[in-house]
Amino acid sequence: MQLVIRGRVQSGTSQAAHWLSLFNAAYAQKLGIAVFPGSINVALDEPFDWFDARWETAVISFGREEYGGERDILLLPCSLSTAPGVSAFLWSTTTAARDARERLLAEVIAPVGLRATYGLRDCDPVAIELKLGGL
Repeated sequence: MQLVIRGRVQSGTSQAAHWLSLFNAAYAQKLGIAVFPGSINVALDEPFDWFDARWETAVISFGREEYGGERDILLLPCSLSTAPGVSAFLWSTTTAARDARERLLAEVIAPVGLRATYGLRDCDPVAIELKLGGL
């Protein structure tokens, strides 16, 4: 089963770059692919609920004890309409996933720098296809 969520690229704070660089080896081991140290932020058209039963079995939990970080992470396999064939993941801390104010923002990580590789700029529309069958 697949579901598409939509939004527009927006600027972020570059914190993802720091954490993904610091723990890149652990992410690669967990996901089976190296992850570019950075993300794109997408301002969603509709709120996204990480705990919706439709993708419960597809969400990958990455506990802080597994990688040595400060927060538990949730990942959901996906792909972007602008980057066909590239494995990507929605990425969130469990704290942010539980915060209703954060439900209109999605962060997407991938093995490549999505902005540079695909020429994505702020306000560009993005369709995110959730891979509900897992990796």
